[in-house]
Amino acid sequence: MCFQAWLNEKFSPDLLENKSEIVECVMEQLTHMEANLQRVSKGDMKASVHRMEIDRIRFVLSSYLRSRLQKIEKFFPHVLEKEKSRADGDPSYLSPEEYAFAREYLANTETYLKAVALRHMPPNLQAVDMMKAGEASLLLIIIVTD
Repeated sequence: MCFQAWLNEKFSPDLLENKSEIVECVMEQLTHMEANLQRVSKGDMKASVHRMEIDRIRFVLSSYLRSRLQKIEKFFPHVLEKEKSRADGDPSYLSPEEYAFAREYLANTETYLKAVALRHMPPNLQAVDMMKAGEASLLLIIIVTD
């Protein structure tokens, strides 16, 4: 199930529904597997095979989370708007941690944009709504000022 969620997230252009219960379960299992691995003698062949399996699962989990964060960074205005506009019964696309990351990323991007570009603009152009600014316009402003 973890591998299917990873592949779906990796090859989907959109941010898919949050699978935090799977992530938490896999992390719990990894902790349990590592604890069991500590009890096995170092020279045992089983230990190295189990260590490889743990590393493989950890890679898949890291890749899944990394691809989600990359999508959040790339489409943060859309992701935040989508999360705000969802109905109460609808499943959340972001975990609480991802939502906090997206809000912090929005605030940091806005701060950076103001510090680097907007302070050099005329006063009537210094206000920008990050939720309405497209990715291309943000990149253009950042590239022009560098």
